Amino acid sequence: MNIYNWLFGKKKQIETLLTSEVFKTLGIPQYTFIERKVLEEQLNEVLNTKDKALLFLGYSKSGKTVYRQKFLENNGYNVVTFRCNNSSKINDLYDYVASQLQLGQLKLTSGNTANKQTYSSSSTLGSKDIASVAENSTDEISYSFIETKAHITTKVDVNFLCSNIKDKKKLIIVLEDYHLTSGDFNKILSEDLKHFQDEGILFLLIGIPSLPNRALKNNPDLSGRLKHLNFDYLQKEEVKQIISKGCEKLNCNFSEEIVDKIIDASLKNAFLVQSICKEILLTSSIKSTSNKKINFTDVFIVDNACKKVACELNNDYSGLYEQVSSGARKQQENKAFNQYEEILKAIQSFDISKLEKGVSYTEISNWSWSKMPTETIQKFIDNGTYQSEATFKGALTNQILQAVERINANLTKTSSRQVLYVDDKKVYLTDLMFKFYLDWK
Repeated sequence: MNIYNWLFGKKKQIETLLTSEVFKTLGIPQYTFIERKVLEEQLNEVLNTKDKALLFLGYSKSGKTVYRQKFLENNGYNVVTFRCNNSSKINDLYDYVASQLQLGQLKLTSGNTANKQTYSSSSTLGSKDIASVAENSTDEISYSFIETKAHITTKVDVNFLCSNIKDKKKLIIVLEDYHLTSGDFNKILSEDLKHFQDEGILFLLIGIPSLPNRALKNNPDLSGRLKHLNFDYLQKEEVKQIISKGCEKLNCNFSEEIVDKIIDASLKNAFLVQSICKEILLTSSIKSTSNKKINFTDVFIVDNACKKVACELNNDYSGLYEQVSSGARKQQENKAFNQYEEILKAIQSFDISKLEKGVSYTEISNWSWSKMPTETIQKFIDNGTYQSEATFKGALTNQILQAVERINANLTKTSSRQVLYVDDKKVYLTDLMFKFYLDWK
């Protein structure tokens, strides 16, 4: 060891990184990515055996895309991605796969397209108040071009695809937003998947936790041919690893109490963990790696960070909040409750596992009744609004049922994002960020 360095303590050089690139909320987090061993073992098993289709279940920003990139696209797989919606047909999927892989005979059709544009201009010479000459001119330009389109003339079905892509190595067909597909789509896919799997052709279906399960409940054949990989939620130790890796890079430290609070507040979601950590540091003016070690011990900084993250989500979710409560009247002196607001408050109170399985309207009304102040109940009985506690509770239950039955219609009025879904008089959470938004807005 150099004696000078030993005597004067030469400091270890610390790489300076931006807080926003360490705790990263978009794309693959280079510095805080963690290996999820159980998921990776399950994923590698299917990729090697090819005996099942993969079903990635997870809310938005839960890590599904990151793992798809890490294990598929970055490992040389030829990925064909089809984005599903509620009007998708199996023929649409098969035609798209064939066109992306350039299968079958292509027929080129061409057509001439013509157009013209007119330009006008004016100018004035001299002074308007003394003497001037005005001149106007118009010019017309015509143009045309040839438009060529390619069409596959071969009939594309399961037999055609199996014959033409069975020998293609490291090919995987990805169905994004699979939970939006119809029952007819699922029925045909369940029948065809067996043929694809016999030929070693991999499919990856990506959806959210609750809706795909309902889509599969009438398709036991399809369910048996899928390997479910649930990306929700991170384990506690995995959250701790993310925080530890990030803090090490930025030369800071969170107390154990703060880490535990982040685990609870983030709902163990990868995006929210990254967002909360980043907000804590940026709020403390730590925009990059600190020159000296900084320790955080005040647990309330987590609450403040969560509120700021919820505020950032406001543009995405405030309108949806209003849509869920569409039709609700302002609280009047003679109205004991607002059924729409009671539903939202109940969703805020129930835990994620319950909301994924579905919460019935009776469970919501029972929760709401349990929170109704005794003086409020007595007030509306005394003023004659309700004859008894039984009639009060009955009215609450009936109006909550009516409000629940309107949720789907209210959300589809102006929004393409489905944060809640009602099926068989049960409310399902379909967007984890909406739950976080309700908790902290």
